[in-house]
Amino acid sequence: MPATDATQAPIYHTLVQEHGDVLATARRAAEETKQTAEDVLDFSTPSRAGSVDPA
Repeated sequence: MPATDATQAPIYHTLVQEHGDVLATARRAAEETKQTAEDVLDFSTPSRAGSVDPA
């Protein structure tokens, strides 16, 4: 059962009204964190920093 299916879990609607959609907020925060980590830890191209000139 998906957490957002209010027909299956009527208490979910009440909790969302009282506290906001915590699950959706957590999902967004996780996706933003994942994207930030991917941007910062991009190993797709070799770094020029600290490389030794072969000449």
